[in-house]
Amino acid sequence: MSIETIEFFFLNTWLWGMTWGLSHVPINIIVMLVLLKFIARLKIMTAILLAVFSKVFASALYTLLVSFFVFVVKLQFVPLDSAVWLSQTNFLLACIYLGLIYSALQMVFFLMANKFYEMNLRIITLIVFVSNMISSLLVYRFLEIN
Repeated sequence: MSIETIEFFFLNTWLWGMTWGLSHVPINIIVMLVLLKFIARLKIMTAILLAVFSKVFASALYTLLVSFFVFVVKLQFVPLDSAVWLSQTNFLLACIYLGLIYSALQMVFFLMANKFYEMNLRIITLIVFVSNMISSLLVYRFLEIN
């Protein structure tokens, strides 16, 4: 596996997340909020702030990573014909990959936040992973591609 393949993977997944998977962000914030409140037993304001800021942080960091690939490494994206792309794309895997990337980036946020606000990182890791997988499956379930 070459570096270029990894770069294309991140670019394609980012493009997926900014187009068809855009609803992942609000769904994930809501699911994570509920899990932080009832599983981690955090106060509601703390749960809201952590859910929103972790998603904003993950989205911003992911956009910076892809921007680095495009502007610094000079990665070029050559789109396929839409009919070919639709026939070759596994939408479930695209949603799950996006959820896994967001999970990893949100854990970076929670590791940094743990320095200022003491949290049980085992429970937080589980909540981040579960909330992103539930969000990914909901996005896939309600995806309207003909």
